[in-house]
Amino acid sequence: MANKYEIVQKDNEYLFLRDRKSNSYYKVEHEYEDILPSVSKLEHKPFFNYILPDNKPDTVIFGIPFNKGSRFPNSTVNQFPNILRQTSHKLQHHNQYPEPIPLKLFHLDSGKEVECGKLMDLGDVSEINRYSVHESIQEIVSFCMDNSYPFVSIGGDHSYTFDVVSSLKDVNKPLVIWVLDAHNDLYGSPDKLDHGNVFSYIAELSFVEAIVQIGSRGFRTFEQIVSHPKVIQISRDSFNMKTFEQLIKRFKGLAHYLSIDLDCLDPYYFPFVDFGVPGGFSKSEIFAIIQTIFGNGFIIGADIVEGNAEGNVVKGNYDIPLELLILLLSHLKIQKEGSNEVGYKRKSVKP
Repeated sequence: MANKYEIVQKDNEYLFLRDRKSNSYYKVEHEYEDILPSVSKLEHKPFFNYILPDNKPDTVIFGIPFNKGSRFPNSTVNQFPNILRQTSHKLQHHNQYPEPIPLKLFHLDSGKEVECGKLMDLGDVSEINRYSVHESIQEIVSFCMDNSYPFVSIGGDHSYTFDVVSSLKDVNKPLVIWVLDAHNDLYGSPDKLDHGNVFSYIAELSFVEAIVQIGSRGFRTFEQIVSHPKVIQISRDSFNMKTFEQLIKRFKGLAHYLSIDLDCLDPYYFPFVDFGVPGGFSKSEIFAIIQTIFGNGFIIGADIVEGNAEGNVVKGNYDIPLELLILLLSHLKIQKEGSNEVGYKRKSVKP
């Protein structure tokens, strides 16, 4: 029987295998850059300090730490991926080698165990220029598709969702995108992609069947009211769960992607966004919507975007986004175990 080692990070810099029997330490090198040169070396511990030794995850996580598509001056949304990593370190997981232990958490509120599976945090997308970011995201998404790994990306501003979704062009089914957002993100210059018009670009992708936007609210000028035949807009006040469940059934059997802009939450629950709008969803309402989407469709991947750096990790300001991430990881794990359908295979390509 193989000896079991605990994977530990000593002095916050090097990885070691700790022999539990002899309490001996063996230094090891473990980076994902040899798998994907598109990702930069992790400057911090991975999410939940979860170090995966066998490169066979249940879910892949990666950061898109950029703000070049934001209309907010000097936005700090580029810092959010590592802020969320730091927040997750409240729930550190010490893995073992050679057989990794899936991440399992306990939810005090419900008294239930929450299984999140084996995680691969690839680090952050590397950047040379805007085009190189697109290529890097495409490489990561292709890696996930080729291996049938669901993924969660952490932004960054919402414009980079275009790079993620456009990389799903070879999915073998039409794609439905579910968007939780206080804004419709359809208005702006057709010559410049940014976080305020990203879904006007995504709607033009031929493989996108529909975009369902949930949670828009507040005032707009008439010129800011933009529609598109592929886009279904459900305002915060008009949202009804029963009607929503009927809508989801229209897209049964298709591939699905979920995009969460944190301003979908009411500022009372999460104010650390650049363009917060009062009257948003509560945490429990957002969780119920996400659970309903997972219960009715096969989710390829998801993103959480637009959190900024104005909060404080120690004071628990980012605990709700972390709960959202845990919810996604848990449902992606349940989906993988309970479905015979593989919803994110590439189309077969003739030689």
